[in-house]
Amino acid sequence: MLNIVEGVRQYAKTDRLAVICGEESISYADVEKYSNILGNYLIDKFNSDIPTVIYGNKDVMILVAMIGSLKSGKAYVPIDTSSPAQRMKDIIETVQPEVIFNLSDKEIMLDSSVSKNVEILDKATLMNLMIEKSNTYDFEISREKWVDNDENSYILFTSGTTGKPKGVQISTYNLDSFSEWISPVLGIDGSEMVVLDQPSYSFDLSVSTLYPGIIFGATLFSIPNSLILDFKKLYAELKKSNIKVWVSTPSFANMCLNDETFSQELLPELETMLFIGEVLPVPVAKELLDRFPRIKIINGYGPTEATVGISQVSINREHINANKSLPVGIPMPNSVIKIVNDEMEEVPKGEKGEIVIVGPSVSKGYYKNPEITNKSFYVEGESIFKEKSPVSALDEKLRLRAYKTGDLGSIDDDGNIRFFGRKDFQIKLNGYRIEIEDIENNLRKINEISSAVVLPINKNGEVSHLKAIVVLKKGINESKLKKTVEIKRELSKLIPKYMIPRSFDFIDEMPLNTNGKIDRKKLYADIVEEA
Repeated sequence: MLNIVEGVRQYAKTDRLAVICGEESISYADVEKYSNILGNYLIDKFNSDIPTVIYGNKDVMILVAMIGSLKSGKAYVPIDTSSPAQRMKDIIETVQPEVIFNLSDKEIMLDSSVSKNVEILDKATLMNLMIEKSNTYDFEISREKWVDNDENSYILFTSGTTGKPKGVQISTYNLDSFSEWISPVLGIDGSEMVVLDQPSYSFDLSVSTLYPGIIFGATLFSIPNSLILDFKKLYAELKKSNIKVWVSTPSFANMCLNDETFSQELLPELETMLFIGEVLPVPVAKELLDRFPRIKIINGYGPTEATVGISQVSINREHINANKSLPVGIPMPNSVIKIVNDEMEEVPKGEKGEIVIVGPSVSKGYYKNPEITNKSFYVEGESIFKEKSPVSALDEKLRLRAYKTGDLGSIDDDGNIRFFGRKDFQIKLNGYRIEIEDIENNLRKINEISSAVVLPINKNGEVSHLKAIVVLKKGINESKLKKTVEIKRELSKLIPKYMIPRSFDFIDEMPLNTNGKIDRKKLYADIVEEA
């Protein structure tokens, strides 16, 4: 099996760069040296397996914090700088970390619910630690101390139905299995190459290049959020990047397509594009093939709970011209995809049902949340793999983990999965998985709101934006535009920007159905009538 810590150690013997971020870069040799110092420091001062928290967007020292944590036997929890204070507070309260790496230009405010002994290491402090502790801690850490096998490597917090984020636990075992599968798909094979590192580390899509890239000695070309807001600088950076592998959401690629210079001429070394995280629209795929005639475009599928991706297919002109949505691929060889009905019975091939994933990429569940874990995770019967080749004892034990995705799909005669959206109110928007109830619960936390419903608005077969229907406690006595701005401002304190509805409607009371529940169908119908 492959391993990211071993990858760092192996390529530390070369002169390769591990990360380029703006004007800064860091070599594999320095990542190995610094992560040894950091790992030994963490072992000496915090001899526990409590996860560390890494707060930041893109920085060369984030990889050091990740690898140092893993070497010391600690998982890490990435939090992006775009996360609102309340969400960060919820995550830190759940994790109760002993160490927080603040690799941002923002101050981290902790409240009394978090241990007073927590140590916050900003970049300057971290760099000083590398110097001050070099003589004491600059030595290799034995593998016995690393995070390994089914121990958590990272915990990624996603939207939760209670208004609190839930942490998906991903183990070394999960990641090694994923990396072994996706690396040849992306053409990451140990040769010197540059791969795009654009998604934030708190978004599981980032793992698609982070882990395979570092395992095989590639250079991560980081694109910080600030660069995305400046197109001129963005394209200047892309021009000099020499990237061979591109991983992003379709939305980010579509944004880049708005500029005519986004083409093979801008990225002459580009060979592969991978899209996982949201629906890849046919027009976007067609435009990419037109602009980049020499590249391979891969469409994939997989939830955070199954380690980023579980299936992949190379998109060709036949797919483009088939006059239907693009397939999301054939499952990785050591896994099984089942399509089931509400009674968990498999449906005939070609019929629609819920997607269930069984295999080594499936998480052990949600961090410190057994109740929610038991609703979506279970252990499959051994017979499901009876025709598979012999496996290791660890595989035999863990490969039967299963996850009920809540996604609707079907399987074509050729084995390709088709994705049809969410079974419940969980949706994908701009690559982010969002639970509608999470937004609604946080809307209700705003004092003047009595009731709220959030509706996903579909366009061309995918969610284009969110619309909130709100009942105010005292009615509305000002313009709807002004009230919308006020509510958005309050909501931004509770949830990330990408979850905030684009538009708001204000009504006197919610319509109810015969069961006494809010009649969402009527609300949808009213929207259609308005349109």
